[in-house]
Amino acid sequence: MLENTVDKKNVHDPIQYMQMMGSVAHTYGNALAFIQKWLVDIFPENLFKTFHVNSKIAHRQLRSTNQEYLKKQKPMLILRPRIEHDEDRFLSGTPLIERQLLSYNNFGMDNLFNFFEDKEKEIAIKFQLNRTVMYVDVILVFSTLMQQLNYVNFFKNSVPIGIPFDLTTCFESYLSQEMMQVVSNISGIPLFDESGCTKPFLDYVNGHTNTPVTYKIQGSTQTNEFYKYYPVRIDTKIDSLNTDDGERVGHVMDSYQMSFTIRMEFFNPGFYYLFATESWLKKVPKIDVQDNSVLIPVYTDVVLKEELELDAGWSMYNRVTCMLDKENDEVDISGLMNSSIKSGIHYHLENGIPLNELIKIKIRKQGVEIESGRDFDVDYKNEKIQFHNNEWGYYTYAIIICINLEYLNSMIKQLNKLK
Repeated sequence: MLENTVDKKNVHDPIQYMQMMGSVAHTYGNALAFIQKWLVDIFPENLFKTFHVNSKIAHRQLRSTNQEYLKKQKPMLILRPRIEHDEDRFLSGTPLIERQLLSYNNFGMDNLFNFFEDKEKEIAIKFQLNRTVMYVDVILVFSTLMQQLNYVNFFKNSVPIGIPFDLTTCFESYLSQEMMQVVSNISGIPLFDESGCTKPFLDYVNGHTNTPVTYKIQGSTQTNEFYKYYPVRIDTKIDSLNTDDGERVGHVMDSYQMSFTIRMEFFNPGFYYLFATESWLKKVPKIDVQDNSVLIPVYTDVVLKEELELDAGWSMYNRVTCMLDKENDEVDISGLMNSSIKSGIHYHLENGIPLNELIKIKIRKQGVEIESGRDFDVDYKNEKIQFHNNEWGYYTYAIIICINLEYLNSMIKQLNKLK
C-alpha cells in the first residue's frame, strides 16, 4: 500500500491513496479471445472443427468438445500467444504510458487518467495507462493440398498482409474486490442489497464513472467479479504468411499447414489508484497482485441496444457475463434482479400469467444470440439459468435481462392500489 498526504481545502482529513493492480492476464485473454473470433468470422461458417491454444501461459488445451479434439478433426485452428515487453511501442518513453518517478504528483497535472469520482463522498479512482504488445502465432491445418491452396488465396484476398490496420472492440479490466468494497463502504451502498442484488451498487458506480463497470458471474462456482469496460483500438499487422509441403501419416499426405503471425498493440489500464480520506484507507488490508497461473480467453461482447429490438416501454435492465465450469451447468441469477422485479415474477407465476410481457432474458455466446429452450432454459421460480452445453471453460456468455418498466410500474401501482 502506498500513501502520500496531500493537504486540500475543505477536506477535514488528509487525502491518501492506495495502489492496486488489475489482472493483466485477463486483458491478454480478452485480446486472444477477440482475435480468435475475428479469425473464425473471416472464414466460412463452421469451417474449423478443432480449436487449440498452444502456450505455456495459456489455459488448458481449448477446443469445441473433448471428442472432437481427441479425433483432431480438420480443419484446425491453432493459436500460440506471445507477450513482448521490450517491443517498441507507440508513445514509448513518454510519461503518458511510462512511469517516470517513484511517486505521483497528485495535486496538479499528472499522467493518471480519471475513472471514478464522487465529490460528495470525497472518493476517486484513477488509473495508469499502459501500451501493450501481443503476438499470436496462428496455424491452420487442412486435410488436402487443394484446401490449403484455396484458403491461402482466400485469406490473402480477405485481409491486408504486411500492412498495418485497425480493429476496434471493447475490453474489460479487472477491478479488485477489495477496491470495490472500499467504494461500497464509503458510499454506504452495499455490494449486494438485502435481496442479494448488485444492481443498486452498479447503478451508483456507473453514475460516477466515465466508462461502464460490468459484472461477471461464474457457472456453478458462483464467483462474482467487477470490471472496467472500455473501448479499444488495436493496431494490427499480419506477417510471415507461409505454407508447408504437407505431412505424411502412413502412406497418405493428410496434414497441410498454413501459418502467419498477428501483432496486436493497444492501450490498457495498469495500476489503479483509489483516493480517499486517511481514516477510510487505514481500514483496508494490503492488496496483493492477482495470481493468474494461466491465460484464459474471455470474449468481451459489444452489445448495442439497437440489436436487442426492444418495443416501446422495454429497456435493458442488466447485463452480465459468465463462463461455465462443467457440462449442463447452471447459473444463479438471483443477484441480477431487485425485489420489485422478483415480486412481479412471482406474482405472474402464482397466477399463471405469462412472463413475456414483463421480462425477457437473452443470452449471447461469443457475440451471437443463442436460442431459449434449445441452448438454455430459464427457471424463474428458482432464479437460475440451466445451460444445455457439452463444452465449458472456453466460451463467454452475455446474459441480458430486459424489463418492461412501464408494465412493471403499472402492475405495482395496481397491486398496491396506488394512484
